[in-house]
Amino acid sequence: MKSYIYTIIIGLILFSAGFVVYEKSHAQKPINKSINVVSMTADEMSASLANGTIAGFISWEPYPAKAVDEGYGRYLVNSSDIWENHPSCVLAISEDLKDEDMIRALVWAEVKGARFINNPSNREKVLKYGQEFSGLDRNEVSSAIDNTVFIEYPDVSQVKKAIDIQAKAGTFKNTMESLGYNNTDEFLSSLFVDKYYNEVSKKLNENPNWTPSPVNGSLRFGYIEGNIHYLSMYIAQKEGYFEKAGLSPGKNVQFTSYRSGRAITDALKHREVDVATLGSTVLLRYRINDNGRIRIVNGVNTGGTSLVVRAGSNISSIDDMDGLKIATPGFGTCQDTLMRKMFAGFEIKPV
Repeated sequence: MKSYIYTIIIGLILFSAGFVVYEKSHAQKPINKSINVVSMTADEMSASLANGTIAGFISWEPYPAKAVDEGYGRYLVNSSDIWENHPSCVLAISEDLKDEDMIRALVWAEVKGARFINNPSNREKVLKYGQEFSGLDRNEVSSAIDNTVFIEYPDVSQVKKAIDIQAKAGTFKNTMESLGYNNTDEFLSSLFVDKYYNEVSKKLNENPNWTPSPVNGSLRFGYIEGNIHYLSMYIAQKEGYFEKAGLSPGKNVQFTSYRSGRAITDALKHREVDVATLGSTVLLRYRINDNGRIRIVNGVNTGGTSLVVRAGSNISSIDDMDGLKIATPGFGTCQDTLMRKMFAGFEIKPV
């Protein structure tokens, strides 16, 4: 009997040792796949994919839809398919903007614009506005809008995941502790201010025709030109929501387009704009690295970013892209974050 028990014990020890060896061998298994990543503007990505310089690109709509419609691109992965409710664009204000009525009016106009888009009865007008805003045709705009989820407030828990991804990539020069926060949750609580959205949402749910009292004063509003994610802002202008809130475009609110989120954070830094719609990850980098004096008061979208590959390629999955070259708008952007999520397990090689 004792020998039988000893045999079982020895067997368990050997099994455990083998399991540990197996785990270590898998944990230490070297990465055998890689992706080469180059930074480009959205227009450069389109041209490079068309001429075969790159195998694919990761960009915001409507550039993926344009590449597909014009025949040189093909959707491979949509961002919402690999990361539900992922961080994307938001409405941010400078800390110098302290007029609460003004902030409330901005949030109201943005929410009204999003609800207009999400109302199926407005589809034809939404497509018309999308064509005006982007300069693209109906098919391209339709695909771009369908690939984008227009939201009212971001999922902050997903922003925390984005911080983890970018921290591992070495994006941030400072830690939460060096900025005076005990942890990431405390940092996010100071960055995201939801009281204006909560008030606006509650009042609109009770009465869809509710309008805040018109405000006095002026604003400078920055956004990325042609980015379909910002369609709710454009619709808020066209449907007169800004004017109803006391902000008349071209008079006491000036809209200025920029080519990138980095250009907008530079404008915020130099106090050239008071409010802007741009990518949340770019704002995180600005806030953490440069002590950017901003607050996020509303959401704009999730989804609406895609990995597009050459239409005639044999690429059918992420794994097929081993060793190839793709483009993103740059290190530390929302698209960079999504690229790292898509290519988890790959070695990321900047070129």
